[in-house]
Amino acid sequence: VSLNLNTYWAVLYLCGVMAQSAREEDSGERGEVKRVLGRQQEPEKARLNSSEKRHGLTWTEMHAYKDRMTFPILPTMMAVEELPKDITLCDTVFRSLDRCIDKGIESENPAHPYSRMVICKPHWIRFIKCVKRRDELVLRGVKRWERSYYSSLDEPSRNEYLEDISTKMRYFLYAASHTKDDEKKKRLETNAQHCAIRHSNLLKPQDEDAPSAMV
Repeated sequence: VSLNLNTYWAVLYLCGVMAQSAREEDSGERGEVKRVLGRQQEPEKARLNSSEKRHGLTWTEMHAYKDRMTFPILPTMMAVEELPKDITLCDTVFRSLDRCIDKGIESENPAHPYSRMVICKPHWIRFIKCVKRRDELVLRGVKRWERSYYSSLDEPSRNEYLEDISTKMRYFLYAASHTKDDEKKKRLETNAQHCAIRHSNLLKPQDEDAPSAMV
């Protein structure tokens, strides 16, 4: 299902604003030691670690889906309308995962607080696969557009354009090294990687382009 990208970006912005506070609110008591009838119970952190190892993903990863939904950053001069029209925006799998997480929170059993890791994992896997493919296609479209735009510039403007990409890459790496939020760190590192790929793509000779090349 494809949506108007301008509307979609507005939704993603709101998701990004809410994502970190939602993770913090939901994990506020994770890791605390509980005391029942005067006896100290197993620390929540130990139970959580055990569940994460058993299910092959972390609690933070599963609940960072709103961060993962964030659209890749486009070049400043590129309009969203210039992306291929057939890119799937993953809104359907996002809503399925979102509903599953919400239901898991509403019906959480204190005796089994991590059951949603089992119930929602299939939704999470489909969502991650979709977003990964979406981002690959977006980056491929960016590379095609950017080659054409870059070739239309004069030499001084080309040098300035390349330096701008390098500056943004350095900023993302710097920001990633100074954040304590693991999911935000991953996103910043991905942004830096995309800048490096774009920079390298613009330095390739034109005859090295292959229509079937994968990102």
